[in-house]
Amino acid sequence: MREGLPISRSDDDGLIDFLDEKLLYLVEKYSESGIIPWKEFDYETMLELEFLRLAVPLKGDSLAWISRQFGSDMEIPYIVRYYFKFGRDWKRAIEEYFKAIGETRPEEFAEIFREIVEKAKDLIICGEEIVDIAMKHGREPGTLISELKGSGLISPTVGCGGIGRAKAPLYEINRFFAILLKIEG
Repeated sequence: MREGLPISRSDDDGLIDFLDEKLLYLVEKYSESGIIPWKEFDYETMLELEFLRLAVPLKGDSLAWISRQFGSDMEIPYIVRYYFKFGRDWKRAIEEYFKAIGETRPEEFAEIFREIVEKAKDLIICGEEIVDIAMKHGREPGTLISELKGSGLISPTVGCGGIGRAKAPLYEINRFFAILLKIEG
């Protein structure tokens, strides 16, 4: 393990998480405003925030996390804000977010996210698989993908548009929420 990373913990499956309480406190402190000022972190903290997708750089002309550029304030995804707003409960955060945006049956979205994580490979999922999950739950696929992106649970990633073996857009899953799902079930 690289020197300087937070002390890791393992769950029963041996999953390592890098959930440093100081890092979480920093995000929680700014979760209401949604922006962590540049002055609050050093490069290592910035990298840890970005790696976990607790916050992403504001700099850049794309909504895709991978296209953002370091060197500015960092934005906290809405779903992470809801995580802190609702007592560090990932399932409730998902339900409350989708309730707030007017979705019917918001309690289904934790299960939808679980299915997305299960079908993903290395936290990357093909848009076609999200379409299948949407159809299974009786949801309009384009709307579901748009809402998942807006929440910060997924983001478009390299490979979108049929590059390589992918025939549909590819999406990166929020690492922090995937870790929470794995640890807390």
